[in-house]
Amino acid sequence: MAALSSDLPFLESDLCIEVPRNGEPHIAYMKPRPGERDAHGNLWGRMKRVPGGRVLFESVDPARQRECMERLLCQVCARPAERADGTLFIEWQHPSEPPMRLDKLKTDMPPLCPTCVPVSLRHCPFLRHDQSAVVLRVRKSVPCGVAGTVYRADLELDRWIPSAHDAYSSYTKPRYPGMIAVRMFRRLRGVTVVDPDSLAADPVRAP
Repeated sequence: MAALSSDLPFLESDLCIEVPRNGEPHIAYMKPRPGERDAHGNLWGRMKRVPGGRVLFESVDPARQRECMERLLCQVCARPAERADGTLFIEWQHPSEPPMRLDKLKTDMPPLCPTCVPVSLRHCPFLRHDQSAVVLRVRKSVPCGVAGTVYRADLELDRWIPSAHDAYSSYTKPRYPGMIAVRMFRRLRGVTVVDPDSLAADPVRAP
């Protein structure tokens, strides 16, 4: 899910204004590629992958994040994370924040398979040094929206200018015509807190 230091983001010169037939003008790429617009009409950010980079745990590759969230793939090994007893996610509960509402959670963190939970807690620098990470078992999760940068067209309508960063767009409301999505969210249902040390061997991955 994490981006690599060698990955190259798209250029704003790659963007154009598209006016669909009987539709609202919206942001688009000059040279569109299949699958870059999701079922809700959101345009997704693209990255040019260049081999040889190091993992940037603080940065997200939009395509990898989207694939893991849409297909419920483990963010570490990219294998299916869903199990008969639920799906594991990680969230944070900082001491300075109100107690976590297990019935009001949504997340942009892809799930993990049981085998990769200890791997993630041990190797991800954010999880390793932050003692507020909480492992959750989720009975059901539903895609609920995306987040990204919202652009506005300039007065000449010939280029897009960033106007809001990290904006959230719910699937239940009209989408932003100028948004480039980089993260997908899921709403979590039937959530229980799990002690990571209590996780049994993963039957799917067992030899």
